[in-house]
Amino acid sequence: MGDRTIGRATGIFFAAIIVAAALRTNTVFAQIAEDVPQVYRVTGVEADDKLHMRDVPHGDSKILADIPSKARGLKGLGCITPEPSFDRWAEMTAEERANAKLQWCRVEYHGQQGWVAARFLKPDAGTR
Repeated sequence: MGDRTIGRATGIFFAAIIVAAALRTNTVFAQIAEDVPQVYRVTGVEADDKLHMRDVPHGDSKILADIPSKARGLKGLGCITPEPSFDRWAEMTAEERANAKLQWCRVEYHGQQGWVAARFLKPDAGTR
């Protein structure tokens, strides 16, 4: 009977951990969804330059489109900060590590979807 009680207690303990993790995850996702503006404008890009929309959230990835420096009305589809694996992190240079911490946002502009560096986006309250 003692082993059965320990087994049941262990099962309840792990179930509680799983439920707590699920509740925390839902809270985090809800907070992220509330914090993400639905519309952005481009900022910090020189007038004679363009913001590159990329196929994946990485500065060396394929450029899908160029967005004008004064563009507005970019539809926000969510932002992430990619995290490399520990093995990859250990192999990276200091510059690569700094770039790996950059936030990227998936946006839609004129029907095209892709990733842009979040530092070049600002909420565009005038186009909601």
